[in-house]
Amino acid sequence: MTSDLNKIDFRNIQEQASWVCQCEDDAIRQLLVEFRQTLQHHLWLEEWATWLEKIVHKTLEPYEGKPAYPKAARQFLLKWSFYSSLVIRDLTLRSAASFGSFHLLRLLYDEYMFFVVEHCIAKATGTTSIAVMG
Repeated sequence: MTSDLNKIDFRNIQEQASWVCQCEDDAIRQLLVEFRQTLQHHLWLEEWATWLEKIVHKTLEPYEGKPAYPKAARQFLLKWSFYSSLVIRDLTLRSAASFGSFHLLRLLYDEYMFFVVEHCIAKATGTTSIAVMG
């Protein structure tokens, strides 16, 4: 997986992502560094979950206690999804041997991010997670 990850054209992906969703270069670079580290250290599922939660909380921290929090959380999910789609596309175009593993990892990450964001919005708005989706 690390070998395929190193072949991805992150410069091109970042150019596209910054144009479409105004993703900050430094934040994306930091996520990539952390992601590489998590792959190399063979973390347990709980450690991956903690890392993903940290990303959500760090991203949404500036909006805590503000009416814009739910919108910022939804925007984060859209940006996360767009950026990860670009990575998966690059792996597809390169016929990466580890594409299946990355695809499953992406599905897991997306579902967990949605879960975490849903709970963060519920907590911020004083509602239940089910009410957030209504």
